[in-house]
Amino acid sequence: MWENSRIHYIPPIPKREEKVGVYCRVSTNSAEQLQSLQAQVSHLTKLTAAMPQWLRADVYIDIATSKTGSSRKEFNRMLEDGKAHKLNIILTKSISRFGRDTVEIMDALNQLKQLGVRVIFEQEELDTVKTESDLMIAIIESLAQAENESRSDNIKMGIKYRATAGTSKLYDRKWHGYKQ
Repeated sequence: MWENSRIHYIPPIPKREEKVGVYCRVSTNSAEQLQSLQAQVSHLTKLTAAMPQWLRADVYIDIATSKTGSSRKEFNRMLEDGKAHKLNIILTKSISRFGRDTVEIMDALNQLKQLGVRVIFEQEELDTVKTESDLMIAIIESLAQAENESRSDNIKMGIKYRATAGTSKLYDRKWHGYKQ
């Protein structure tokens, strides 16, 4: 095609067609958790930039527990953006970052799937567009929920034991209006 061999054809960069939302979450606003959040955002935004067909539509960041009924405003905004067809793909670090309530998360994933929105869990290398991923997601999500509930029970039990033994730090506080 080219008569002069010193001329090299460079194909055009493909148009970015997939609108990608990046979802990141940490449980608390401790320094360690905020560093984790920064690492999540940085890694996932670099990943979207490396994909020629992906256009990062938005980044959704929650600093909240993933328990049922907790207010995860950015998660809910992301779901609304999916319903409004502002997103084709949601990229998140792992299933446990997406949430730890199995019923709630599986419901959200089913809603997104019906809307044609893929959810990609980077750490587990799972993609909701693949049928075989559904079972793995459900299993891993159930394990994450069980781990969260176990941790919560252990903390409650520890507080109760320390209170019974009289070694709890909860009673070291000065109460308003009382002098020690």
